Amino acid sequence: MAGLIRFLFILFLVLSQTVQAQTLKGVVVDGESGKPLVAVSVWNTRTQQYVYTDTKGEFSMAAEKGDPILFSFVGYKTQQKTVAPSLGVAEMHIELFRLSYQLEEFIYRPRYTPYQLDSMERQSTYQRTLAREKVTSVMSPVTLLADKLSRKSKQIYRFQKSFNYWEDVKFIESRYSQQLVQQMTGLKGDTLAYFMNANPIPYDYARVASDLELKMWIRERYREWLKNPVYPPVIPAMDSTKRP
Repeated sequence: MAGLIRFLFILFLVLSQTVQAQTLKGVVVDGESGKPLVAVSVWNTRTQQYVYTDTKGEFSMAAEKGDPILFSFVGYKTQQKTVAPSLGVAEMHIELFRLSYQLEEFIYRPRYTPYQLDSMERQSTYQRTLAREKVTSVMSPVTLLADKLSRKSKQIYRFQKSFNYWEDVKFIESRYSQQLVQQMTGLKGDTLAYFMNANPIPYDYARVASDLELKMWIRERYREWLKNPVYPPVIPAMDSTKRP
């Protein structure tokens, strides 16, 4: 009898450990078409580990029961699932649905970001200059020639181009800020600047990425950067005793 109790106790211990899923496997598909989604971010928020789905929409990662798993993909609603108890391998079938951008226009935002406030002020200040359109041959060949030869027109068009460029730069800085990168990487000072210069974020991605996707993008670039950190060349100090 004692031997049977000991065996049952050992069996209970084994089973209680195996219900902790050591591996999580699954597939992520489009919720409407059912087609597999490639490069979906799969993030275990407990362990901070993340992977991406392959060409078949499949993924595999270490996880235990109860772990919260976030599924994120540009243009789709982020979804969170919890790992269920399983013997060895837990499986998930995830359906992601596209964001409805038409509804976003009607979302009431009580406050503007500092970037939005500054941008609106700049747009208002230079409204007349920014509204100037280039003359085309459809309007009048003579007017077109005069416009091309006009020094004032050239200055206005150069200003418009420069204005749009710096608007893009300021927007990127509002999302890809030193504070955020320092928070995600722990870098400071010159090293932080070197990392950000070596890893500029594309403007289009900064526009559509969610906060979570942006953080994961920074973490991924930081992990790659650590393999081969990029620093500017060291310029030796000039010896003041030597004259040219």
